[in-house]
Amino acid sequence: MVDQLDRRLLIVLILGQILDSAGIVAIAWVGKHIIDAILNPATGDSLMVKATPALSWVALEFALIAARALVAQGTGYAQLMLRAKLGLHVNLLILDKAAKVAYARFEDPVFMNSMTQARREASARPLDLVNQLLNLTRNLTTLAGFSALLWSLGPWAIAVLVLTAIPPFWAEARFASESFQLQRARSLRYRRSFYLESVLTTEATVKEVKLFQLSGWLRDKYRDIIASFTQEESDLAKRRSLSALLLGLIATGALYGTYGWIALQTVAGSITLGSMTLYMGLFRQGQDTLKSALSAVSRAWEDDLYMTNLDEFLSVPEEEPDGVEPLEAEAPDEKAPSLSLENVSFCYPGSTREALSNINLRVASGETIALVGKNGAGKTTLIKLLVGLFRPTSGTIRVNDVDVATLSMSALRRRVGVIFQDFARLQLSMRDNVGVGWLPSREDDAAVGSAIHDGGAKEIVDRLPNGLETPLGRAFGGDDLSGGQWQRVALARAFMRKSRILVLDEPTAAMDAEAEHEIFKRFRDLKKDRTAILITHRFGTVRMADRIVVIDDGRIAEEGSHEQLMARGGLYAKMFSLQAEGLRVQAGSGEGKAEMPGDT
Repeated sequence: MVDQLDRRLLIVLILGQILDSAGIVAIAWVGKHIIDAILNPATGDSLMVKATPALSWVALEFALIAARALVAQGTGYAQLMLRAKLGLHVNLLILDKAAKVAYARFEDPVFMNSMTQARREASARPLDLVNQLLNLTRNLTTLAGFSALLWSLGPWAIAVLVLTAIPPFWAEARFASESFQLQRARSLRYRRSFYLESVLTTEATVKEVKLFQLSGWLRDKYRDIIASFTQEESDLAKRRSLSALLLGLIATGALYGTYGWIALQTVAGSITLGSMTLYMGLFRQGQDTLKSALSAVSRAWEDDLYMTNLDEFLSVPEEEPDGVEPLEAEAPDEKAPSLSLENVSFCYPGSTREALSNINLRVASGETIALVGKNGAGKTTLIKLLVGLFRPTSGTIRVNDVDVATLSMSALRRRVGVIFQDFARLQLSMRDNVGVGWLPSREDDAAVGSAIHDGGAKEIVDRLPNGLETPLGRAFGGDDLSGGQWQRVALARAFMRKSRILVLDEPTAAMDAEAEHEIFKRFRDLKKDRTAILITHRFGTVRMADRIVVIDDGRIAEEGSHEQLMARGGLYAKMFSLQAEGLRVQAGSGEGKAEMPGDT
């Protein structure tokens, strides 16, 4: 991955580590010669003549230290650039994968856990793995140089150096594995803690948190989760620290045993003072370097374990590989297409109950149908199938007699403009909130202005201090809108889309009767060159549809015109009469003007 991302930076880092390790070995070797030159000065009468060899070695050591500093600055810059590039690259891989998997994945807790794990480690672990491998390269190069200098003392010295570093490495590797397993087991609790934080700090939920006095209860739930993390980490840290202490004492004992032997050899005259200083320094630095090398191996292995989270996430099959395809500038259909559903049934993943059962429905080119029914009857599920968020469990959906299973999801969705009842309130500019409906025309003021007019949002734009460029929402200091105003913006977004299929799921739920009436009067004109599907609970708006389809318990219970369904006296007639009675009672109680069903 790094080699493909920026090979030059990688080469700079590798060379930097090798040069730095060579500098460490050279400085240790020069230090021996400085001491020997001081103890055995050159012959001559003047002080400068006697000190010339020692000063030469000092000058060389200074040059080596300066060179190491220069190399450190270069590798530091390369690491900074690589961190930025690698972090962005990995995060883009995650976002691209999220764009290319099916919507159903986002309702799967296993997938969400996998994505949480991947995102949590995405920015740090890949670069940490590279850094550990680079540290290993530097440490191994340094050890090779130290071993060459220690060889004159005897092969046993190298053996002692290696053997004393193995026990701490074994312990580090064991605890790294435990730490990984611990973090992996926490994914669901991590997501729960993030959710609780969001509920306590997000404007959309904090109103009810305060009104129902939930802060203490939710905070305690959050505290319990974090406290469980702390206890687990404390238990692991205690065992890790005790192991490190015991094994560290063994290594230190071997080091000072070797020191004692070198001191005896120096007193006996077998080793010069400079050599003694060199060997003692080599043992001390060598042991630290070997520990660092083995620690780099252990941490690289730990990082690689965490990288499996990313690998597992990126290996998820891409059901929608065209998910990031750009929109075409023009609409995909010249005229309103027809729609048909043939024996369509659907079960949500993990459920055995059919949310939709044996749906047969045809919508003619340019026709508008209204879907009505109780909450949970399956209306929104039907829309999710039509726009490709889910695939039918069985049956066929066709657009212009073309099976949508043969179309890419991108091609299908280019044909559909939709507003869901839980539409996105983007914390972006007014232009962006509308323009995302059809990105190629986002900068086209005429197209954006037309969509805003069609959605009934022109008065909102006129009141905004910077017009289309005004940020919406309070998250970044923009202008907040009421629920009804946001709904007009979402309608403008749907009208911005050049698609010939228009789906409106409760498009005016947050509007008053007068505003709703105005929107649907405009909708009659706008729908002339589109096939439209309208979901609403307000029966006063359904009569504008060419046909009404009643959904009950996942099945089509009735269909026909308002007059036909009322004459049949079935479920539609019952729901219409109940709503009409409720509105009459409201009007009679003096609670303001109530629009009766059928007033439109």
